[in-house]
Amino acid sequence: MSSTIPKRLEFPSGLTASDFLREFWQRRPLLMRDALPGLRSPLRSADLAALAGAPRVESRLVLERGVRPWEVRHGPFDEALFATLPESHWTLQVRDVDKLVPEVALLLDRFDFLPLWRLDDITFSLAADQGSVGPQVDAVDVFVIQAEGRHRWRIDPHPDPAAPCVPGLDLPILAHFQAQEQWVLAPGDCLYLPAGVPRWGIAEGPGLTWSLALRAPHWQELAGAWCDHAIRTRLPQARYRDPDPQPHHHRGEVPASVLTQIRRRIEEALGGADDEAFAAWFGAHLSGPKEHLAVEPAAVPLTALTLRALIERRGALARGPSRVLFSALDQAPLLLFVGGETHRLPSACRGFAQLLCESHTLEWEQLAPWLEQPACLEVLCTLYNHGHYGIIGGGRPPFQ
Repeated sequence: MSSTIPKRLEFPSGLTASDFLREFWQRRPLLMRDALPGLRSPLRSADLAALAGAPRVESRLVLERGVRPWEVRHGPFDEALFATLPESHWTLQVRDVDKLVPEVALLLDRFDFLPLWRLDDITFSLAADQGSVGPQVDAVDVFVIQAEGRHRWRIDPHPDPAAPCVPGLDLPILAHFQAQEQWVLAPGDCLYLPAGVPRWGIAEGPGLTWSLALRAPHWQELAGAWCDHAIRTRLPQARYRDPDPQPHHHRGEVPASVLTQIRRRIEEALGGADDEAFAAWFGAHLSGPKEHLAVEPAAVPLTALTLRALIERRGALARGPSRVLFSALDQAPLLLFVGGETHRLPSACRGFAQLLCESHTLEWEQLAPWLEQPACLEVLCTLYNHGHYGIIGGGRPPFQ
């Protein structure tokens, strides 16, 4: 099956990306008819079923009428299973398809009005007639894109953060759901749903839906991750020692001087990092791989000059599932983040960092000027040896 990823996302007439961000983003849903005209999926149903059988792919099967209501089974799945499923009321979901199929990753470029660090993944949902995952509330913003078939979406635009779920189920199914709006999506249609809006999507006949999810770090989880990092890296591997031992007149008292010393030491570790140290942690944290998408080092490490010659001969590098981001701070090196690793580059290499972030395939013509700079060549060689890139035509790329 030939695939087509449209060149751009078509907003409704008269609406610009700036208008969308100002009027709808994280505020209210927006239906965009024919937002991706001519969209055709690079994966058939059989392809998706095969992908769900791979050991390092995150997939799940939702059966509304399984052994128990809203039963969830997790992959990998034997392809023979799908021949035994009922004709209706089930959905197969495969996550991170954009990191597994390069053509799907092209869709991310159509949402270039959003920063890359906020884009999480594209999930494919293959549904039988009446397939659904039930009425739920998503914790992140989502663009729902209909690729094949038709899907009816019912929403309640007035979220209730305290809405209870049905106890004892595999999924967080809302106990009470009252739809106030509904739309049927056809191929090429896109529906933006802000976080927290109750929704229920039901397939009308077999169909394929893509969901582009946006990352939204939880404040408590983010703070906890920073504290864990600071504790590991900014506090000594030692125990408390009394600074000035003296006889105690009141043995049960914890002196104010002890409280002050311990508090100061902890607060300096957690809050004393400079901007570069915090940015280095944050970028590495954001770009860190999901467990099932971790890459493996190159079987045969290359020197920088050997890699350069190999790219020139083969023509291109391909990026695997690793996320690439960068930060450029004043009076500091440029920080490049790849798969949870931090690399420092001269500020003049900003264009090189942008190229790595925005291109899944790096052509020789794009790379050649940058590879004249030793810092860029050395970093690219490190990324190749760590398994984040593979030579096209020179063996198995990391995403296959």
